[in-house]
Amino acid sequence: MIRLPILALLWIAAVGLTAAPQTRATNVILFLADAAGIPTLNAASIHGHGENRRLFVQRMPHIGLSDTATASQIVSDSAAGMTAIVTGQRTHNGVVGMGPDAVRGSKDGMPLTTILEMAEARGLSTGVISNDALTGATPASLYAKVNDRNKTAEIFRQVFLTRSGDGPDVMIGSGRVAVVDALNAENSTIEAIAAQHGRPVHESLEAIPDHATRAIVLLEDRNFDLAAAVRMTRRMLSTNPRGYFLMVEADAHTDALRPGLDRLLALDRVIEATTDEAGPDTLVLFTGDHSFDLRVHGGMWGKPLLTGVAAETSGGMTSVQLANVRMNNVHTAEEVLVAGQGPGADRVRGYMANTDLFHVMLNALGWSGPAN
Repeated sequence: MIRLPILALLWIAAVGLTAAPQTRATNVILFLADAAGIPTLNAASIHGHGENRRLFVQRMPHIGLSDTATASQIVSDSAAGMTAIVTGQRTHNGVVGMGPDAVRGSKDGMPLTTILEMAEARGLSTGVISNDALTGATPASLYAKVNDRNKTAEIFRQVFLTRSGDGPDVMIGSGRVAVVDALNAENSTIEAIAAQHGRPVHESLEAIPDHATRAIVLLEDRNFDLAAAVRMTRRMLSTNPRGYFLMVEADAHTDALRPGLDRLLALDRVIEATTDEAGPDTLVLFTGDHSFDLRVHGGMWGKPLLTGVAAETSGGMTSVQLANVRMNNVHTAEEVLVAGQGPGADRVRGYMANTDLFHVMLNALGWSGPAN
């Protein structure tokens, strides 16, 4: 029998311990690029780096493709797309957090339980960040149940509901003017609702108290510092030893070409920095809710991709035809990228359904059982 010296045995044991991968996630961070299909990622890489495959999300260790269909239509909007991702069940376009028995604008459907609500029920901290409207379809799909994504006032009121746990701990996003207008139509105000529930609604990131672990920030301007918002939120959520769930959305619609691609590049930098800082106990997942009709159809290496772009607008352009790029302002049906790193990311592979992403997150956290 071969006898190994005691130091060798200790060394083998130490190597084995340090090499063992984290099998379950303590934290999950879901990054969602709204309308970022494969063509948009390709265009952003060329626009920002002058090369293909230079985005961090294109180089993450686990890669797959996800379809984006709804319960009834081939092409999804953000409401149906995000509901499928965070509940594991498909619904119809325009419906937020409700099952396919809902009829948009006229009939409620079965309320669906989201990954955020499951995290709250288990004592984790939770956060939602969006540089689009905080009451928009993507973030609302995590905390609200409405039969029409345009019911802004009703969605805002549900920010303060506590279906499980104590509700989302940190919420940061834009869309303050739309919320004010919607509440005014009902003879109410942000301040009145906030006071009723004992949760102030701040107007800036700087207004968050230094040692806060919970905060709601509703901004007028979408062009806030997304990286700073993510750092602040992670700092607040990380005080919970049970872990946290965080969703970060960036609007990557390219109805204004340069701003849309620039927002996607900024998100990509945030994802890389967050992944570097998050540690081995955190699943970082990236995807889009649907694709968008943007195509690169020409160009030369070393030349600007967006040659011929006129003065930029805030969005809403119907179509653009440039020397290298064309854009039609519609959602499209092709698959979107799914990229992951951390515990449970090995389940990101091949062709997936958008509902599979819910189960990737559930599995990473070690949770089982039906979603609803």
